[in-house]
Amino acid sequence: MTLTRIRSGSFPLKALLAALLIGLVFGQFIVAEPLENAMKLARNKLRDHAVSGQVVLVAIDDRSLAEFGSAPWSGSRIAELLDRVRAANPDSVHLDAALPGQGPSLDATRLEASLAAFRTPVTLPARFSIDRLSERRAIEPPARFTRHARLVNTNLYEEWDGRIWAHLNGAVVGERYLPSLAAFLAGRDDRSSRHFPIDHALNVRTIPVVSAGDLLGNRARATLLAGKSVVIARTDIGADHFVAPGSGHVPAAMIHILAAETLIEGAPTNAGWFPPLVLAMILACLILGSRRRSVALGALAFAAVAFLVGPLLLETRHIHIEVTAALAAVCVAATARLIRSLRRSYQTRGTINIVTGMPNLQALRNTTDESDAIVVTARVKNYAHIATTLPPQHEKDLVEQIVARLKFGTGSSVIYQADEGVFVWLSHHAGEESVIQQIEGLHALFRSPIVIATRIIDLAVTFGLDADENRTILQRVSSSLVAADEAARDGRRWASFNPASLEDAEWSMSLLARLDHAIDNGELWVAYQPKLDCRTGEILGAEALVRWTHPEKGQVYPDQFIGAAEQGGRIERLTEFVLDTAIGDVASINARGRPLSIAVNLSAVLLGNDSLVPLVEGLLRKHKLRPNLLTLEVTETSTMGSEARAIANLRRLNDIGIELSIDDYGTGFSTLEYLRRIPASEIKIDRSFVTMLHTSQSDRIMVNSTIQLAHSLGRKVVAEGVESQEILDHLRHMRCDFVQGYHTGRPVAFEAFLSRLNVKAGRQAA
Repeated sequence: MTLTRIRSGSFPLKALLAALLIGLVFGQFIVAEPLENAMKLARNKLRDHAVSGQVVLVAIDDRSLAEFGSAPWSGSRIAELLDRVRAANPDSVHLDAALPGQGPSLDATRLEASLAAFRTPVTLPARFSIDRLSERRAIEPPARFTRHARLVNTNLYEEWDGRIWAHLNGAVVGERYLPSLAAFLAGRDDRSSRHFPIDHALNVRTIPVVSAGDLLGNRARATLLAGKSVVIARTDIGADHFVAPGSGHVPAAMIHILAAETLIEGAPTNAGWFPPLVLAMILACLILGSRRRSVALGALAFAAVAFLVGPLLLETRHIHIEVTAALAAVCVAATARLIRSLRRSYQTRGTINIVTGMPNLQALRNTTDESDAIVVTARVKNYAHIATTLPPQHEKDLVEQIVARLKFGTGSSVIYQADEGVFVWLSHHAGEESVIQQIEGLHALFRSPIVIATRIIDLAVTFGLDADENRTILQRVSSSLVAADEAARDGRRWASFNPASLEDAEWSMSLLARLDHAIDNGELWVAYQPKLDCRTGEILGAEALVRWTHPEKGQVYPDQFIGAAEQGGRIERLTEFVLDTAIGDVASINARGRPLSIAVNLSAVLLGNDSLVPLVEGLLRKHKLRPNLLTLEVTETSTMGSEARAIANLRRLNDIGIELSIDDYGTGFSTLEYLRRIPASEIKIDRSFVTMLHTSQSDRIMVNSTIQLAHSLGRKVVAEGVESQEILDHLRHMRCDFVQGYHTGRPVAFEAFLSRLNVKAGRQAA
């Protein structure tokens, strides 16, 4: 595994980062401590061994209390017990019992004398608490006793699970350092305040215990205490008990003795969880980055031994580590490697078209999550006919030429062959409008024939797209193919699949009612695309385009509702809304001293309607806009249905002073007679000719001749679909009058359009 491989993206860096993140979470927080503690208990069972016996517990147990009186014992009774212990010549003595107060009692005097008689070290307990000022405050025995004994700290610390796992070497109280009882008993008074782990593999039942009652009753051999460290403490049912891991509730004195025995064995070290995690990440790199399975399995086996057996061996050397963070990181890496391996083995078969060698739908299915991409399908309608007339060895050449054009027009690196004559690709990081621009360019590209084995072949291609992110890739391929077939059936170049047809039948059935509601509630709005003067670069006008933003479905594209509005009799109201809004907005701009014209599309359904002219006249009067500042765009085919009435309405509009524009010029049935009869002052060249202007000689000839023809007839020319500076330069050279397109300005809301014009926002009545 090399650095180059990591940078190239072949190394699963995300999986490695996930392993590191999981490991850090497991190490930093207590989420895995139950598992860590369970493994510690298991290792303690395997290492179970007896204590050294250097520390002996003299237990004031329930039997002693029953024989010599209930707790607390008097000072005289404790002094008697101390005398019996002193007579046995112990190495040191720790007394943990309730002591008399400072008063001049015989009990206190007797106990003080007994303590003073010791020639070996004697210790008394000192605990500390935290007061409201967050300062440690010692709780000590009376001063008359501490003159003859040393103070040791006897605090114990419970973990979150109520168990005692670790102990302190000592603690600083005020300006004094108090060693812990364990450190004193083990002879390790190194003035350290660090915690150390208690070795709970030491069997608490092997601690030597002598009953205080037996000592007082002369039933115990004094030799049991000779040369030992003796701890005198209560162990009866009323004494303090704590949970020792693996041993249950035991008297507090036994916890101190276990801690002392841990220090007697050796100096324990807690290495923590970070060093094992570092080793785990090295192993994770091998597991994830190695191409050889044997290396990955070897790293995994080493991790199992290192993190399951290793701690057991280290603890025999008094080194304690925490391994759950490391195990979690290795498990994440191993799981990622396994998933990747299974996915690759599943994907190795059935992903290539056996005839053409192209990736097929199975390959598309195996891609990573592509839910944010738009699925586009190209259907070559005459593919089957072409394939049957070609020699079999030339079908691959046919597909390669088709794919080459698709890649050139889309910039996509991967094209999938879904079926004979069906090609699919995914468009990333682009909106539907940008994809439509690509399709328009592809349609122009496929107008040129292909040549195979000296044969010239024309291709009939339609396109479909699906931008719905809520379904699987294959479902969207099917729906985009349905859209492509619908486009072919309707004589269109492309169609966008409407997800409502599958997801929301109620939406589809009530679309017209929803459209009325959208108009009434402000869901519909008008976007403005700048119209630039080619010569000066100044914005002289704009085209008004209707948009629908639904509160639940988001953006509803015009092709999803305009056709339904035309068929359902709602187009007149929709057109009135667009005209009213656009005329009002432009009137407000002109009223502020900024000359600007506005262009609005007219539906073919309305063109022969008697109410059209009065509607336009009324809106012009309402907003006080000069008629010559309004341009109505009509398509070449819009007058074909009821030609006489349509032509009459166009002439009436022209007589009023309204400008007329022939939209999508070049895609219909243009003739000189048609241009003569339509009283248009402007011709709008369709974007399919403009998009490929810089690469197609035939398109340049078509556009240039159209401009010259229009100028000879005294008409202006607008070129739409200008997507680059190169295309704009070509049009300027051809002396085109106006341009529109994403390069010069996308459709935007009114406020954004005002900012482009440097006009203060806010609608005002003209």
